[in-house]
This record gives sequence, structure tokens and C-alpha cells, in this order.
Amino acid sequence: MSVLTGDRIRLRELREDDLTDLVAWWQDPDVLVAQTSGPMHPRPADAIAEQYRLWSRNAGTDAGFVLVSRDEGTVLGHVALFGANAHNRAATFAIIVGPPHQGKGYGTEATRLMLGYGFGELGLHRIQLTVAGFNERAIHTYGKTGFVEEGRDREAVFRAGEWHDQVRMGILSREWRAAVA
Repeated sequence: MSVLTGDRIRLRELREDDLTDLVAWWQDPDVLVAQTSGPMHPRPADAIAEQYRLWSRNAGTDAGFVLVSRDEGTVLGHVALFGANAHNRAATFAIIVGPPHQGKGYGTEATRLMLGYGFGELGLHRIQLTVAGFNERAIHTYGKTGFVEEGRDREAVFRAGEWHDQVRMGILSREWRAAVA
């Protein structure tokens, strides 16, 4: 298996025809509420498509890939490592799995692949993320893949009239290497 291929999925470059599903999922209010910490402003499809193109340029140490099933090539989601700092060798992780494909372990497998890619191919020292405290499924997945909760920004996310914590999580290359050894 290559660094971008798992048991059931593979990560590949963004193609223009992938944008139909990716943009539709980003516009889904149930997905948007879990993905953003700011106001849930509806965005035009062309602006969302351009954002995916930017995330998927794969220039320098930033990397974005479309998550597809190995057997049929079905688009399942998108993963990215962005904001990498060459001096500190740290990047931020982001993932979106389309609603029809959630709860099937694809996010866990994609996260593990991206950790391997970030530490093994890009030479990162640290991968970090933030997630809304109410997104318990994501927090569980990140924990299963080795991320450690490093702190909470108390009541930092205002959603649907209520305040929620924002959770900061991270994993270091030595922790990842120990887990896969």
C-alpha cells in the first residue's frame, strides 16, 4: 500500500467533477454547523469551489486531497493539512466526510492516512486541530487516531443561541511513530 492508500480508501488530487459533491456537502446546514466556528453564512457555490481548489493546490507543505473509496472511486470527502510553518514544522488538520458516508469509519481511516503523510512525507513535527465541543463524534475519532486534547477555549463558539467550548487537540510525530510501531 502507498502512503495515500488505506484498506478501504485512497487519497487523490482534486478534480473539477469532485466539486459538485464537496460544495453540496459544505452547503448542507448539518455539515456546516460541525465544520465552522463562526457564523453560519451561506456562501455561493463558486466561492466554496475556489476554497477547495486553494486547499488542494498541494504547494510546499500544505496538502489537500479528495477522499475516495478504493473499490468504486466514490467521492467520500476531503482532507487537508494547511498553514504549515517550515521553522516549527507544524500544520493544522481539517476533514469533511459527506453525510451519506459518515459513521462508517472513513474519517478515521483518512485521518490516519493524513497523519502518516504529514509525519512521514512532509516531515512535520506537530499536527493540530480545533473542533467545537459539541462535535463529540469528531472528538472521539481524533482521540482514536492519537490526537490529545491540549486545551479548551471555554464558551468560544456561539451556535443556535448557546455557547460551546472549542477544543484544541494535537499529536506529535514521536507519539504517532510510537502508536504505529
